[in-house]
Amino acid sequence: MGESVEAPVAQPGRDAVSNASRKGDQSRQRILEAALVEFGAAGFKSTTTRRIAERANTTLPPLSYYFGNKEGLYRACAEEIVERYGHATRDAVTRAKGVIESPSGPEEARETLKYLMAASVELILGSDAYILGNGIIARELAEPGPAFEIFYNRLWLPGIERNSRLISLIKSEAQVSAETRMQAILLVSSLPSLHTRRVVAQRAMEWPRIGEAELRLITQVLHRQIDDL
Repeated sequence: MGESVEAPVAQPGRDAVSNASRKGDQSRQRILEAALVEFGAAGFKSTTTRRIAERANTTLPPLSYYFGNKEGLYRACAEEIVERYGHATRDAVTRAKGVIESPSGPEEARETLKYLMAASVELILGSDAYILGNGIIARELAEPGPAFEIFYNRLWLPGIERNSRLISLIKSEAQVSAETRMQAILLVSSLPSLHTRRVVAQRAMEWPRIGEAELRLITQVLHRQIDDL
């Protein structure tokens, strides 16, 4: 006779908790995705939690359970945007941190800044991750609200600091100068500005769309600007 194979022992209590947890995670994420769309389209003040719940195909109690209130949900959207951006540029940011902490010379800093900007081009102009969060970011820039400090402290300021340090290394400065910091701000701001005005840019460039060839040209132009630093 062959060896008997024991079937896995069912654990109803733990399995039920696990299933409930998964369903809870899915429900929370569905509400978050709906909020990203609604807040991006109408802003914090004009968007209602009822409208978000309807888009998420749920009711108000789950929204209150996971996020507390409308402001809590809005802040969660900002955190989600920051997380997605961080995930999309993780390799480039890690490389930049390594060069800043253990610099080996201007040329390495220059190539690292180019790599970082290429990743930013892909994120801001070539991916859906940025498009989904852009509405909320644009509104926070025009009229700072509950998410402004999250974006400033976790997204914008770190980007400025990172680019400032790399440019300072390229220029072999003893410390970051005011001119270098402004160069970093302009560099960080250029791509979001281009995204906001992409309709104008496409028309001026006679581009029906921004595809791979267009992204390559934008990256090349940025790289030449970095070469001129």
